[in-house]
Amino acid sequence: SAMRRVAIGAALAMGMAVTFAGGLLAFIVAPGTPHSSSSSSSSSSSSAALRGSALAALPAEGLTVRSSELPLASATVACALAAGFAAAAAAARRGSNRRSWRLATRAVAVAERGEGVAVDGAQTPAEAPCPATMPGVNPAACWPAGKPRFTTEYPEVYDLADPKGSFERVGKVLLKEMEEELPDLYEMPTKEIEWVARSLDYNTLGGKMNRGLICVQTGVELMKNQGKEPTNRDLHRFAVLGWAVELLQACMLMADDMMDGSLTRRGAPCWYKLPNVGLLATNDFLMVEMFVYKVLKRHFGQEPYFVWLVDLFLETTFQTECGQLLDSICANCELEELTTDRWTLLVKYKTAFYSFYLPVALSMIVVGERDRATYDTAREVLLLMGVYFQAQDDYLDAFACPEELGKVGTDIADKKCSWLFAHAYHEMSTPEAKTYLDKHYGKCEVGSEEEQKIKDLYKELGLQELFRKYEANVQVSLLEYRQKIEDAGLPWSIFERFFALIHKRRK
Repeated sequence: SAMRRVAIGAALAMGMAVTFAGGLLAFIVAPGTPHSSSSSSSSSSSSAALRGSALAALPAEGLTVRSSELPLASATVACALAAGFAAAAAAARRGSNRRSWRLATRAVAVAERGEGVAVDGAQTPAEAPCPATMPGVNPAACWPAGKPRFTTEYPEVYDLADPKGSFERVGKVLLKEMEEELPDLYEMPTKEIEWVARSLDYNTLGGKMNRGLICVQTGVELMKNQGKEPTNRDLHRFAVLGWAVELLQACMLMADDMMDGSLTRRGAPCWYKLPNVGLLATNDFLMVEMFVYKVLKRHFGQEPYFVWLVDLFLETTFQTECGQLLDSICANCELEELTTDRWTLLVKYKTAFYSFYLPVALSMIVVGERDRATYDTAREVLLLMGVYFQAQDDYLDAFACPEELGKVGTDIADKKCSWLFAHAYHEMSTPEAKTYLDKHYGKCEVGSEEEQKIKDLYKELGLQELFRKYEANVQVSLLEYRQKIEDAGLPWSIFERFFALIHKRRK
């Protein structure tokens, strides 16, 4: 009837008016930016309030209507939006930010379609798990039900007085999260889940964890430099980034051990050397690499800078693979090709980017650093450290006790372009030494008399003294960067602590 059409039109107009007013109010009282660091608890309560308001505003029987009643349905949706915006305004008054306003519209869309998303393992009241309007959700990857899962709350206290213990506890939580997804989201049988759990435990735990720990330390120093005190949530998320680096390190070492034919790692047999593993380790290290991105998605997938974290990991991984090629192809090179220039290029790409630049750059992204020149300055210093770190590795491969080093050195038998060989063959050699190297380098067995003779030649040629001078020069060079680092707005303490972790190390 005419009267009914007038009533419907009035309802629609009123709904749109209230929606506009509610949205304007939310905008005014929540003027913060998407990068605001509101606590996870307030964010979660705001999201819950928004979902509740939106669902309450919608009719219990849903939005399935006849075409003749579309205007009335539109009015209903408008009122639901108004309720959502009102909830955003209320959340903003409690200290939230403009993100609550955006979440209001998303919550209404979720309610309209009857969809939900798993957050911290809990499902919103709905049948379908994948609202495409939620941040970080890819509708093409939302199968089966329950994907994606996001972790936003960190109830356990992260104790900076126990940095390694706290970091290890976060790592165990992450491993548990990954294992728990396998049966629900990937249909993995028990035997395969146990295999993955064993692989992760064996290959990711028990190391020095310097790369991961520096992520946390860098994040803390950067926030303090900005005049902010890191929250418990901040500390946990820096640790998550650190574990993503540790996972990348683990997959690199698993692959490297296979390619080099290494026997031990961290004082134990290499993973591929264990009974019933062998070439299965190929799939294992690929899975460990993929867990890097699973961790990032679960903990940072809803952040606007998530794509930058992924891009940095992808770029760094490719840089490392380029370095791995430079290293592995030495087996097909003549000894004349294994120069100090090749060594420098090789170790910069194989080691320095992922071990030194990556952990610092990740934390810089998360705290909001956006100036390219600042990243360039940090990279320059960190690559210098990374090259020095690999020179140490090469030195220890020949001269450290295997029990202390945690592995048996194989550089001589594997014909590696190492710091020691490149200097010995091209810069410090005698005719007799060069002849011996030509005959036996890369052609002898680990632990053989010929291998020991080459180590003795390194000593006779003065390589130990040369390394000590190199080490002292690196320390001087790093100190010369201090002013440049501070001019870039970065705290020098980050680089000072990182260098202290590796300077004159013995394993």
